[in-house]
Amino acid sequence: MEIGKDLLYLSNADVEGLGVEAGAVIDALEAMFVEKAAGRTFMKPKQHLMSPRGTAFLSMPAGMENPPYVALKWVGIASNERADPTLPHISGLVTLNDYKTGMPVMVMDARWITGLRTAAVTSVAARKLARKDSASVGFVACGMQARSHLECLLVDFPIRRVVGYSRRLSTAEAFCAEVREQGLEAEAVDDPRAAISDVDIVVTSVPILPPFDPFLDAGWMKPGAFAAMVDLGRSWHMDAAAKMDIVATDDVDQAGPKGENMGFPRDYDAEVSDLVAGTKPGRTDDKQKTALLFGGPALADTAAAALVYERAKAAGAGRVLAL
Repeated sequence: MEIGKDLLYLSNADVEGLGVEAGAVIDALEAMFVEKAAGRTFMKPKQHLMSPRGTAFLSMPAGMENPPYVALKWVGIASNERADPTLPHISGLVTLNDYKTGMPVMVMDARWITGLRTAAVTSVAARKLARKDSASVGFVACGMQARSHLECLLVDFPIRRVVGYSRRLSTAEAFCAEVREQGLEAEAVDDPRAAISDVDIVVTSVPILPPFDPFLDAGWMKPGAFAAMVDLGRSWHMDAAAKMDIVATDDVDQAGPKGENMGFPRDYDAEVSDLVAGTKPGRTDDKQKTALLFGGPALADTAAAALVYERAKAAGAGRVLAL
């Protein structure tokens, strides 16, 4: 491929066919957060565009010097009354540009990257905020993010037991059946409190569909537990979450009024970049309750897309198009 003349297109099947390991994505994002702490990245908070028919669109731009790429993730979110219910509720593309020349080098389907980069952000934070011996994880919502998070958490933690809760018990049961096929213990429950009260790590990824009210209390968590609030924290009562010992976010601007406006009622204890760079401490004892309040930084998409692009070039994957 020649910059300025060629563009690589990767379908979802192309991306999945590369077999990029979860650990490689986690490491790439951890390196990105080091770059962020050093001031060698740039990003704008998500821009939201709502259509009159209820379909929403998100624009997420970010760039970094090393590896030298800039990306734009463009996401469409269909309304509940979408014309074709057989299509995905969320879809997207990632465009990757060369940092120095500004030229586009890749366009890829965003399904794989959205799932795994989200879980990888959690894993980077968990390396600093979860107990190293964490052996159990509770999921509130048992869809794509639960599967991606379990894959990533297994890289660093000796997970042996899983508890799953979903609005439909059958969804949790199906997820737990998959988990048992991996040789782990798994139990589906019909009470969200049962999914978070006796586990070392909690992951919540509840779809934000109206009407929606918080229903999780951080007080239910046992001492020493870590929570990844992947659903922008909207399933959690924020006043109770604010009483946790350490609450970090992936990007303060993204989490604030100009971004997702997650309504956390006090200052965050750290950004993930602070924890990775060592400028702020992570967990300091085994009794602390800790959390990541996830805003969804576009930098995570940039770092993951750069990794995919380099792997695809090396493998000769995808379709090369003329610019």
